[in-house]
Amino acid sequence: METLDGVLVMPAPQSGDPRARAAALIRDVILGGQDGLVNVLGLVLGMAVATGDSRLVVTAGLAALLAESIAMGGVAFTASGAERQLAASTRDRNAREQAARAARRAADRRRRLQAGGGSAAAVDAALAEADEEARAWQHELDMLRAAMAPLRETRPIRAAAVVGVSTAVGSAVPLLPFVLLPIGVAPIVALVGGAIVLAVAGMERATLTGGDVRRAAFEMVAIGLVSAFAGYLIGQVLQAPAG
Repeated sequence: METLDGVLVMPAPQSGDPRARAAALIRDVILGGQDGLVNVLGLVLGMAVATGDSRLVVTAGLAALLAESIAMGGVAFTASGAERQLAASTRDRNAREQAARAARRAADRRRRLQAGGGSAAAVDAALAEADEEARAWQHELDMLRAAMAPLRETRPIRAAAVVGVSTAVGSAVPLLPFVLLPIGVAPIVALVGGAIVLAVAGMERATLTGGDVRRAAFEMVAIGLVSAFAGYLIGQVLQAPAG
């Protein structure tokens, strides 16, 4: 930290801050992984109950894996690009508005000081001091805004790649048991495996955000269980009659 005419000034944020990059990476991984796991978990459980055929379950699961990965990658690309564009335009507009307000305030101060009979040198010195103090406080406010609403550090292409791959990996968690195990055992393994992965993701999210670890894990698992139950119910409704 430094001081400017007695006003405390926080150091400017670094766009390449490793913690900001790590936060963006973890956020994208959890976003894609959770979406892929939850959606495919509900799908494969519903298909398993409805058909009882591992081949059909795997086929539907693979189709969902590819579709989800491409869709989520596209969403991440457009969303992160729009976020950065909006932030840049907002920053430019705010800078123009602040400059205009500062010019008006300086003109008003100059008129008041001159009306008070101050010399030209005294007027210039007072205006310079006021400008420096205003810049220091503006810098402080900018730092607080950045801390409260940080800009995504990940570029759109990288965000799309991370989210897309994470979605594919998350989708594979409930799908693999149907590839490797009999249809009678695979649903239970998929459900338990998905719950464990979601719990770990919830704990990582809480570690990143500073929330309660157990609550975050419970929330993530609950989301997965609701999806699984929905898939199970649909499978029961559409269950093929015994031949």
